[in-house]
Amino acid sequence: MAEREAGDKLLEGPSKPESPPPNARKHASRTGSGPGAQRARAVLVRVLEIAALAAGLLATAVISAAITFILAVRGNEVTVPDLAGASVEGAGESLRREELQLVVEGSRFHASVPPDFISEQIPTPGTTLKKGRSVRVWVSLGPQKHSVPRIEGETLQSAQLILEQNGFSLGRVVEIHSEVWAPDTVVAQSPSAHEDVAETTAVAVLLSRGYLDNAYVMPDFIGRNYVEILDQISRGQVKISQVRLVDYPGVPKNVVVRQVPAPGMKVFKRDRIVLFLSKGA
Repeated sequence: MAEREAGDKLLEGPSKPESPPPNARKHASRTGSGPGAQRARAVLVRVLEIAALAAGLLATAVISAAITFILAVRGNEVTVPDLAGASVEGAGESLRREELQLVVEGSRFHASVPPDFISEQIPTPGTTLKKGRSVRVWVSLGPQKHSVPRIEGETLQSAQLILEQNGFSLGRVVEIHSEVWAPDTVVAQSPSAHEDVAETTAVAVLLSRGYLDNAYVMPDFIGRNYVEILDQISRGQVKISQVRLVDYPGVPKNVVVRQVPAPGMKVFKRDRIVLFLSKGA
């Protein structure tokens, strides 16, 4: 009997799962724990994972492209060298090593850079420039030349004014005694007159202090006979430059009635001394 019941059950097939109670299905639907909600959640998670992966790949691609672009740009740029003071040939060689071109724009005066050497450039040294670009340069003509004015024979004050008016300055002043030039007179100058030099050149001068001579006290010849004083004059340091005869009533002939300079004055060999003698009766 028991065996027959077992056979009947086998013929009937597997038993169907029991359906959950209606209340349980409603509770699962409200809490989102049902099979459909679980499948939707799984799909959403998968979509988010794919989106995150795509965003990461895109960001990586953008960063990689940016780095590649920067490297490519930097690889095509060089730093402009300093060409000041270089020859044109040397400047061209320096630029060729950097794959840059040299363009000589012209020449300009420059106070410190010698002629035929680079004095200025554009762009300035240290500037970043793409390969193949040009660097413009100007070649120095040296300092601008000006003709030195003539100041020989001028007083020191006048010489300084002339130099300043012509863009020069007064340099060293050396004083000497001169038998020819009057005191405070420019005897010589360096650079010489009409020489072409830089505008800022200082002109040195040789200044006369006059002749070097001993000073003497002018003797008193008034009232003395000219013939009597000739011996004293010939033996002394004072030399008579001129003798003049004048009318002087009451005074014998050839007596000194006036003299220039006056007695007691300081005189030098080159001073002009004049005696005035009475003509007599």
